[in-house]
Amino acid sequence: MDNLFAVIVPNASSCVSLSLIDCMLSRTPINRADAVSHRISTAHHTIYLVNYARAPKAPPGESKVDSAIVGFHRVDNKKTLLSLCGAGKDDVSGDNMPDDEVLLRAYQLLGAECFAKVKGNFQSILWDEGSQRLCAALDPFSGRSLFYLKLNDMFCVASDAKTLAQVANITPTVNKAAVSQWLSGRPDPNISMFNEISRLPLGSCLEYSIEHGVEVTQFWDINPAKSIIYTDDEEYKAHFFELLKTSVENRLRVNGSAEKPPVFCQMSGGMDSTSVTAMANALLGPDSSLYSSALAGRGDLHTLSHRYKNTTSCDERNNINDMVTTLGLSHQHYIDLDQFGSCAFAQLYPTNYDSPGIVISPKYEQELALMDSVGADVLLTGNGGDETCWGHSASYRSRLYGGDFGVIGEVVSACKQLDEPVAKSLYRLFVPSGIQDLVKLARNVPVNKFECPVWLTDRAVSLVEQESLGVNNPFSATFDPARHARYQGVKCTSTYNAMRSYQKIASGYGVDVRHPFFDVDIVEFSFAVPEKLLIQGVYPKWLLRHTMQGYLPDSVCWDKHKVVFDHHFANLVRCNRLELRTLLSHEGLQDLGLVDNAILLREFDAVVDNPNGYLNVDMLYAILTQLWFQTHCV
Repeated sequence: MDNLFAVIVPNASSCVSLSLIDCMLSRTPINRADAVSHRISTAHHTIYLVNYARAPKAPPGESKVDSAIVGFHRVDNKKTLLSLCGAGKDDVSGDNMPDDEVLLRAYQLLGAECFAKVKGNFQSILWDEGSQRLCAALDPFSGRSLFYLKLNDMFCVASDAKTLAQVANITPTVNKAAVSQWLSGRPDPNISMFNEISRLPLGSCLEYSIEHGVEVTQFWDINPAKSIIYTDDEEYKAHFFELLKTSVENRLRVNGSAEKPPVFCQMSGGMDSTSVTAMANALLGPDSSLYSSALAGRGDLHTLSHRYKNTTSCDERNNINDMVTTLGLSHQHYIDLDQFGSCAFAQLYPTNYDSPGIVISPKYEQELALMDSVGADVLLTGNGGDETCWGHSASYRSRLYGGDFGVIGEVVSACKQLDEPVAKSLYRLFVPSGIQDLVKLARNVPVNKFECPVWLTDRAVSLVEQESLGVNNPFSATFDPARHARYQGVKCTSTYNAMRSYQKIASGYGVDVRHPFFDVDIVEFSFAVPEKLLIQGVYPKWLLRHTMQGYLPDSVCWDKHKVVFDHHFANLVRCNRLELRTLLSHEGLQDLGLVDNAILLREFDAVVDNPNGYLNVDMLYAILTQLWFQTHCV
């Protein structure tokens, strides 16, 4: 796992700082001397910066540098960034300058503003001697985390919350608001689960100085005023294609490796992972018109797919086989997920201290061990495809209110193709939510604005509502409902759970997990183009499909049905019903005033007693939250 941390401590407490460093290093499980560490002494303080992805158990040596940086960095626009710092046009040294040095130089000259100008991914902690500041920053869509804690006269930053709890020698109290959000199925990925430990939000920069304390600045957000208007769809397709190609190419680059490390792509049968795989295959293939000579240092492309032999509704082998045949893929690997059917739930999804959604699953361990065995250093995923390309059903309503009456016929036709009820769909899509709430009240149907699960107490629902007010959504829920909903989805998507879970494990194998759809340029583009381009008729991801036709087999590109895994998880829950019912019976969260156990168990029994039923995602969140609470807080 990542073990990135920094400490600033008064010299008078040097003995404390040494024991603090020892405490941190005691958590590193692998004894390999590839750490980067610095100890910087000032007149009154000592600053430790350590990056132990696979650390030796020894304190860092003395560093004589005035400024230093540690972390994980991929800067795609180094020359542009350096030019902003005053480098001349003809200065080519930036091409060879390490990414972390580019970031350090940019911060020294531009301050926190530099991070908004970086194209790439970064998890950075640095000490700037000039400003006497300790700085930490995360890119807007990082799969990594940073936590911080002020302890008397010491300030600590680390890549995981447990390190800080151990350093401070405290048992932190749970953040009831954060727990309520998890129980509601709407967790905020930027909120810490503990009151005493803070999480640095994505797309934010933290600066700490003795004089001013902690200052957190959000350096990136979606610009609601940005708009992209072309005369025809072909121009949108060309623009989007170039953005996706550039994003994948940037994430395939090799930095300073004498060998040719292979790269892995997760490849299900859906649009997102197949689009990334197809683009990577084209960029790496010397016979392709998209071949990039800049990737000549990259090795072979490998794909990793899941098989569900006993749950046919989840199995995507037909689409996967079509991808292999169409693209001529040579290195396929498969993980049979049914092999884990006999595992207890807690063994299969052990939660991490950081949050209930980060699970250190043996499934992920097996996948990363496979990648490690062939020397891969990068895993590409399709994460972010739903958030950037799916669109939202509310766009149909916006189109109707904007005078596009043909959208009604479009919806009716789509309902017939998907065998969905026409009248119910028209009511749900085109009648304003306020009127639907009035109809519910007239029929004595409870109205829950946030649609929280029934087992949440009034106190928990109130906490969820309060926290939702803290999300500053720049889009109007009334006049721009599709973008309003999509903004909420991008900021609070559960996809961050999968990203952080994979990266926690992947870091221990020296693999960086990268997500081409979660690219700032792609996200900004998706909010700037007309919503109609994202979803039309029977097809969500309309623009992605039209952009990738010719690169994907038709069976994948024009598949009308999205595979969901509710049935798979329902079977898993039924197989572990005794374990999970005992888990859900624990009264800890009920004692906190957040859950009504009687209602939760009643709903759980309804799921497991129905052999053909599906598992509502809210129930899965309740199970994970209880597992996390009992593992780390009891």
